[in-house]
Amino acid sequence: MGISCQINLFKPPNSVYQPGDVVSGIIKYVLPEQMEFDKIVTSLKGSGLLEVRVSAQNIHTGDENVQSSNETYVDIDHVVTNGKTKVPAGSYDVNFNFTLPQILPSSFLYQNSVKQYRIYCRFKYYVRIKFERPGWFTFSKHFRKEIYVVSGITPKLLMHPIIYGKSKKLLRFFSRKNAFINMKATIQNSIIPIGGQVHIDYEIKNDSNVPISCIETKLVEIYTFKVQGHSKVKACEDVPNTGAKIGRIDCGILKPLAIDMNVPIDRATLQNSKVIKRDYVVRTKVTLPMPHRNIVLDIPIEIGPINNFMPRNIPNELNVTPTAPPAYWETMVDTVNVFSRE
Repeated sequence: MGISCQINLFKPPNSVYQPGDVVSGIIKYVLPEQMEFDKIVTSLKGSGLLEVRVSAQNIHTGDENVQSSNETYVDIDHVVTNGKTKVPAGSYDVNFNFTLPQILPSSFLYQNSVKQYRIYCRFKYYVRIKFERPGWFTFSKHFRKEIYVVSGITPKLLMHPIIYGKSKKLLRFFSRKNAFINMKATIQNSIIPIGGQVHIDYEIKNDSNVPISCIETKLVEIYTFKVQGHSKVKACEDVPNTGAKIGRIDCGILKPLAIDMNVPIDRATLQNSKVIKRDYVVRTKVTLPMPHRNIVLDIPIEIGPINNFMPRNIPNELNVTPTAPPAYWETMVDTVNVFSRE
């Protein structure tokens, strides 16, 4: 028989740890007989791994080009015993007490195929005890228990109203007057709490001879993966149950609209990693009849609790399982105007 071990955590509310939290508990282990150890070490570990597999050009060989990047977020050791020590058979308790760093990414898991890439990414945190035994043909024995970490966000967007806009010029036959479709969108707050609501006011002006077929809005999740030695890989996914559709707008009409979009509780912006980021945009598409091209406007938002103001009731269902958003402008005025013209 070998070593048996149980790691017991003094868990925080909802079993969710936050940056700066203390990770503490008791490790109970049993030795069925006297054993000699070089070292017994308890540890708190946190690391990230990104693997990008590029599909082979030759389908007959099946070879893949695999590139990976690693990150270390926390690596704390506490030596329980050091130097060759004979430990009698029996039951033992070891207390541990570690503090998480203030800046960490959340626990995370992603496995998916994006175009010709197969992507695996995981950020994990765990408490470990390691028994190092002497001798060439003996191996160290590890026991670990994973913990779940949720990090807040450091806002890069503004928390007061921002105006975005897009204008499209259409060809009008037998007339010198320009024909435009103008879209103006005002978002009240770009920082959204987990499970919160996005409110956007629109003005759609159809100053053309082309009717607008419909207007669609949806929340879009954008992953950006960066592995060393490879260009960035982006994945863009629609968030289910966030879409809305508004019907036809005739020529010469100025149409005011408003949407309230509920953000699913399992969605949050992911920061504090060099290998991946997860962003969100509210995508608005104005659909025009053929042969005209549709108008698409992306409004960036950030989802999650703000660092240093994180509540203790963070849900443990956060998503741990792309056109880039527009830039942001930091300014002291009450409203920011962001317009583009096609």
